[in-house]
Amino acid sequence: MYRLCLSILGDSEDAADATQEAFIAALKALASYRGESAFQTWLLAIAINTSRGHLRQRKRQANLEQSVTDETMRQDQSRQSLEGQVMQSQHNEAVWRAVSGLDEKHRLPIVLRYYHDLSTQEIADTLGINVGTVHSRLSNARNRLLGELKRANVPLAGSLGGEP
Repeated sequence: MYRLCLSILGDSEDAADATQEAFIAALKALASYRGESAFQTWLLAIAINTSRGHLRQRKRQANLEQSVTDETMRQDQSRQSLEGQVMQSQHNEAVWRAVSGLDEKHRLPIVLRYYHDLSTQEIADTLGINVGTVHSRLSNARNRLLGELKRANVPLAGSLGGEP
């Protein structure tokens, strides 16, 4: 299973995590195994699905990082020097760390707004809260992100401000 996960994910740590998750999922679903296919085939299918989940998570994470970066850094990267590109990469990592450090009630509205591009009404419907609460949480989250980025001495060419 590990080799299969590694061949899909291309990273040994991710493959180890996916393998462990696949075994846990298989153990939980063992009672539902009906024997319609070989046990090994059933296990490998779980490993494939788990690995695909990791790939989707990677993509979501990369998209979120890019969305937040785009919101805070409105620069034309094609004009940046190599040094500027290195600084941009460091900025992306700092933004992602800051977003990851938010508590769930503030992180989810940020993710839904800037990654999924949902309106505040759609976020309110999704989370089962009032639109005013969404505006408040987005504002608080942006302020926390900006504060964290300033504390980390991350240069801010743009901001997370603007229409939520």
